[in-house]
Amino acid sequence: AEEINPDEPRIETLRCTTCNECTQANPKMFVYNDNKQAYIADLDAGTYLNLVEAAERCQVSIIHPGKPRNQNEAGLDALMERAKPFI
Repeated sequence: AEEINPDEPRIETLRCTTCNECTQANPKMFVYNDNKQAYIADLDAGTYLNLVEAAERCQVSIIHPGKPRNQNEAGLDALMERAKPFI
């Protein structure tokens, strides 16, 4: 079994229902594979806010924002609080 690091952002790609919520939020960060299931293509293409908002919008709760990479992003305390249900 693959070990999961809760600090690292991830998507449970195999459970993706192709709802388009994350890809509409940031189509450079979130993309579909050949099976039309989302994965994180480029963490540098967006912000922690993008990850948290995508997690909140995901209809099947498979996006896990992890911990913020940029400690200087505005509003981190509030974003980390919003991210708690998705860890």
